[in-house]
Amino acid sequence: MMEKERRGAWLMAAGMFLAYFAALLAILHVVGTDAGLYHRLQMRAGILPEAGITEEELVSLDRDLADYLAGDAAALDGAPFNERELTHMADCYRLFALLRRVLAGAAVLAAALLAVAYFTCGYRNWARAALLGALAFVAAIAALGVWGATDFNSLFTAFHRLLFTNDLWLLDPRTDLLIRICPQSMFMTMAVMIAGCELAFIALMNWVCWMVPALLRRHK
Repeated sequence: MMEKERRGAWLMAAGMFLAYFAALLAILHVVGTDAGLYHRLQMRAGILPEAGITEEELVSLDRDLADYLAGDAAALDGAPFNERELTHMADCYRLFALLRRVLAGAAVLAAALLAVAYFTCGYRNWARAALLGALAFVAAIAALGVWGATDFNSLFTAFHRLLFTNDLWLLDPRTDLLIRICPQSMFMTMAVMIAGCELAFIALMNWVCWMVPALLRRHK
């Protein structure tokens, strides 16, 4: 492989890695702001007896939480949360705002790298570059998946300690409604859904990057 083509292939692989990362953030945002999904997982976990609220109140509260994380800063005004819970949700609000900024940046950079790679070496190395980026990304997801499958509490705690600079996420079900309506099983299922959707996206992108060059060569 010529030096120019090799450089283009590495740019393509880096661009695909960033595209996978941007997709992961997009999926996380969609799943993390889906009030209907909250409710289905809460009902599956049977949280109402311990929650101390009606299902109608829960549906309304889920909608408020989803809207808040999606960017509506006033969505939790009047919500039945105490000061500790509201402060923690404010931290989550800032994290989701940061997620949207990082997502936009990663998507733009991925597009730029892929464009430069295309003009450097065309479409010849798409399939190889997509696979290389996928292997690197899937390896990282797999490592987290093994950790979560063997000790989800440890992974959950590590992520919270990484993302938050305080311990407000350590809520008490005796005093904090938020932890009573958001059971651990809810987050575990969300994590599996996010990983599954991401792997499906990676598989689709690899199929596209294999099919398009093959079709273009066939019609030359």
